[in-house]
Amino acid sequence: AEVQAPAAILRFAIPKASLLARATGRGFSRFSAGDLLGIVPDGSPVPRFYSLASGYSDGFVEICVSRHSGGLCSGQLLDLVPGDSAQGFIRRNPDFRTAHNTKPVILIGAGTGIGPLAGFARANRRRREMHLYFGARHPDSDLFYGEELRDWRADGRLASVTTAFSRTGARAYVQDALRADTARIAHLISEGAQILVCGGRDMAAGVADALADILAPAGLTPALLKAEGRYVEDAY
Repeated sequence: AEVQAPAAILRFAIPKASLLARATGRGFSRFSAGDLLGIVPDGSPVPRFYSLASGYSDGFVEICVSRHSGGLCSGQLLDLVPGDSAQGFIRRNPDFRTAHNTKPVILIGAGTGIGPLAGFARANRRRREMHLYFGARHPDSDLFYGEELRDWRADGRLASVTTAFSRTGARAYVQDALRADTARIAHLISEGAQILVCGGRDMAAGVADALADILAPAGLTPALLKAEGRYVEDAY
């Protein structure tokens, strides 16, 4: 599944390690959705990090990339064609994970922030209750994983999918979708749900404001949920 430029889902084969590399632990690290892929672009020694949308068991390395004006790494990645390669490495991100329990999960993201959230949904083979709220500009150009989301909703890996588009007649953002679903979100949180948020900092701030209003009647705050490990952000 791909989305029109200036953004795309990129999928790479997992590098094959030699017998010596595997024996000495120097092969490509095992990884999970939510870990980070460091890419070192041509012309710079500084790596850029992208949240992984796949796990090692999926058999591929997948990221969502948006082209940034003047962006060295994003431009090089989006100019790749099938058969090209990129230099990369794994950085663990153990704090951005679904909790090891059976409580519901609320996934909230916008734009390329859906990457690791899609990875969590793909890995939800035990059909844990998982709800996705996703914001994008327009369904014709920015609906990452559109077909997969429908499949995961149909097979139970996602209990619900709620979208918000900012450049359509409705003109809504993901935080608006949260406010419109206040009753269900409040109920899920009362049942111990974990919230994972991924995307831009402005989006994350808007989501935090919306959740603060949703949580207030129960005497809760985003800060309290964060302290309990039930509210985790990956904002950039």
